[in-house]
Amino acid sequence: MKSRATPNQKPATAPVFRVETSTRRLGRPARGLGHGLVLALGFLMTVVSSSAVLGDEVILVPGSTVKQAIGGRVRGQIQTESPTEVVVQVGAGPVSVPVEQIASIRYDGQSASFQIAESRQTGGQLLEAIDLFHKAVGESTDKPLPLRAALVREALALTELALIEPDRAKDALDKLKAYIQKYPNSRQITLARDALVRLQLHTGDYAGAASTIAEIAKIPAAAERATVLKTKLLAKQGKFREAQGELDSLIAAAPKGSARRRAAVLAKAECMAGLKDYKLAESLAREVILESPPEDAEAQAPAYNTLGDCLRAANRPKDALLAYLHTDLLYGKDRVEHPRALHQIEVLFRQLKQDSRADEFAQRLKQEYPKSPWVSAKPDH
Repeated sequence: MKSRATPNQKPATAPVFRVETSTRRLGRPARGLGHGLVLALGFLMTVVSSSAVLGDEVILVPGSTVKQAIGGRVRGQIQTESPTEVVVQVGAGPVSVPVEQIASIRYDGQSASFQIAESRQTGGQLLEAIDLFHKAVGESTDKPLPLRAALVREALALTELALIEPDRAKDALDKLKAYIQKYPNSRQITLARDALVRLQLHTGDYAGAASTIAEIAKIPAAAERATVLKTKLLAKQGKFREAQGELDSLIAAAPKGSARRRAAVLAKAECMAGLKDYKLAESLAREVILESPPEDAEAQAPAYNTLGDCLRAANRPKDALLAYLHTDLLYGKDRVEHPRALHQIEVLFRQLKQDSRADEFAQRLKQEYPKSPWVSAKPDH
């Protein structure tokens, strides 16, 4: 028989706790665990299991001013959504969350297909993501808010694909216009219209883009985004000076480090290159690169490509080549910016009389993005 320590005597060695999982032991405490500890563990497991069913979860952007948030999140039951706010019932009272302060939302009971689709889209597997978002639509027909989320994300993924495969543009346009017509007061309406503008600019429908931008501008929280899109339209039309004035006001009002300021600064860099102020154009592009985390591909890829455009316009092909190579080597998963970089690298290697290297990148572009408009783009595109 093993000796036991008395109440005033420490055991010779630390006790070893063993959690037994066989079905024969279920229902009574494992040997070595005190009754109080078992109760505590049971309570902890109850809390952990119930946390997954607390309801909807609104994930906020960094620096959000929502006071009721805990850990950057607001958990509860979403009561209403609109283009400007989401109202969440938290405990006994409602909490209003401005749409511009929302990074994402996880709905209670959201389709598993939706979550898998998000990861596929992040990994650049757009065709699979589109299919999964479409599946999530069918799985959410009795859940209005998850249904809207699945519909708009399917349209956005199609838009992303259409920007690199033009034959997908009609499908994307149809999906976006159908969503906008059916859900004009939804939380995601600005996202849908933003994607529509990008497609309209991409396909040269400048009148359509102007009309869509005007609709975006009617929502106070989206007014700044409308200004950025307007400057892109003006730049496409060669109206760089007019675009610059709009951007200067926007940059002055936007918080430093914010996504909207970053977009405005890059747009201004493009305008300055159009106005042949190459030094300022380069400085603005490098500002975004320095102020953005190196791992932030969404910021860095367009910034390095914009820098390359500015340096190429300034007749500095070697420096421009290095900028585009940054996108290729570090941010190759960006399916919009990467083919753009591959095309410009090919063009610059030909300009530098290195045809074998140019052929290498031309072949890569055709293999990796066979339907991209950059495959057939002219050298001065």
